[in-house]
Amino acid sequence: MIPRWFLYLQGFAMLIMGVALLRLRPRRPDDPFVTRWVNAGTLWALTCVAVGVGLLGMALGYWRWPPTPHGSH
Repeated sequence: MIPRWFLYLQGFAMLIMGVALLRLRPRRPDDPFVTRWVNAGTLWALTCVAVGVGLLGMALGYWRWPPTPHGSH
């Protein structure tokens, strides 16, 4: 069992890292939309945000992992 404080810590860290990656990426002002946003860096940043939200959801009790079988409530 993972301690709840660790889920909070890692969830916030992943969320902050993903948002920072999206916001602080180097780009030129005249770059088109595709050059600016459609690349592996954006995919990685969105993955970090999704994992951070998932970890915070686990810490808050909205999502359990591994999921419990339907018959054992």
